Amino acid sequence: MRFFIESSKLKINMRYYLSQENFYTQKAKEEGYPARSVYKLQEIDRKFGIFQEGNAVLDLGGAPGSWLLYISKKVGPNGRVIGVDTEELKIELPANAIFIKKSVFDKDFLDTLIRCCHPEASSNEPKDLARDSSVAWSDLRMTQQYSIFQVVVSDLAPGTTGLHEKDVADCLELTQRAFEIAGQTLEAGGNFVCKLFEGPGVDDFIKQVKEKFKVVKRYHPQAIRKGSREFYLVAKDFIHSVP
Repeated sequence: MRFFIESSKLKINMRYYLSQENFYTQKAKEEGYPARSVYKLQEIDRKFGIFQEGNAVLDLGGAPGSWLLYISKKVGPNGRVIGVDTEELKIELPANAIFIKKSVFDKDFLDTLIRCCHPEASSNEPKDLARDSSVAWSDLRMTQQYSIFQVVVSDLAPGTTGLHEKDVADCLELTQRAFEIAGQTLEAGGNFVCKLFEGPGVDDFIKQVKEKFKVVKRYHPQAIRKGSREFYLVAKDFIHSVP
């Protein structure tokens, strides 16, 4: 009898897990998003008020494009979003967006980013502009604090190996890089959102973030898969400091 009850509970839990997975996947399909991850960002935004109309936003780890689509709608035609990933997007690029296919660890990443923020940049030719040395962008490099964006978000994640500590360390390395980029490009009072996995080194990283932002919160959106150690760090009100 006990085995029967435990088996029934397992079946119920499995049905709930599958129904939740199917719900967000189907919802994304119906609403025109390539991935269910958009509902993580949507929930974070609704709770913490991350985006405002007219914002300039950097979306790190932007493929396949769900976050980029959501952000482009939130910031509106007077805003701009720049997506970055090593993989191609699976969406049609919105009119107020630019996509850079590049690693955040590339030595020329920040230079490329700044070139794409130049007023002459357009969604139709960001890659060509990024390679065009004739673009007059030196005026943007006044200090190492470029103050380009009001928001930086990162959904960067490594290919998981199943080895928890390695996966945590790999994700943390990406997130630390996103934090560095945010520190170089955010305006005073700006917001930063990043993905993390619970594990060694994460608490120390959060302490670093708290030194640079006035409000820092852990958050676990409902759209995260059950049993996952994934969570998001939401940091608001960046403390601007010029070197």
